[in-house]
Amino acid sequence: MSLHKRNTKRLVVGDQVIEEKHFADHCISKEHPDFKKVAKIVRNRRVGEVVELVVKRDSRGHAINYAMVLWNEYKSPRLHHVMRLRRLEDEAAKEQTA
Repeated sequence: MSLHKRNTKRLVVGDQVIEEKHFADHCISKEHPDFKKVAKIVRNRRVGEVVELVVKRDSRGHAINYAMVLWNEYKSPRLHHVMRLRRLEDEAAKEQTA
């Protein structure tokens, strides 16, 4: 058991975030008849603002970091695991280098 505490807090309240989706983008070819419909679902990522950070404990007592995100399309915040979110500034920098 490690005595050191990991620093996994990547987000702060007020950060603009985007959903990180990296699944199923390689599972369908462009020749598939439903390619446009599936690609729209896979590539459509929500953008929102972190309004609160929440720490919950799992069944073993480990701290799990969550963020309450107010998505641009909705009026109430939703709870999301922080590892499934990326800061919008990081996403823009990633696209510029690519």
